Amino acid sequence: MSYKTRVVFTIKETDAGRPYLMMEFHDDIPGLPVDPPVFDLVDGATMEEAEVVAKFLNAKIEFYRPFPMAPKDE
Repeated sequence: MSYKTRVVFTIKETDAGRPYLMMEFHDDIPGLPVDPPVFDLVDGATMEEAEVVAKFLNAKIEFYRPFPMAPKDE
């Protein structure tokens, strides 16, 4: 059983037009919350800046391990 998941960062926008990033999970992990993590950007961040951040994270992050010590021998 894997304790890591592939992730994709997507850009969303609040009703007020403020961009934020959402980390979507692509594999099942026991105990993983249903709702994905959300990252609020600093006030004044633009959609273009959010796209740059999401593109960088998607290119450089391979897996997310929500429980880094499980299993201990991995």
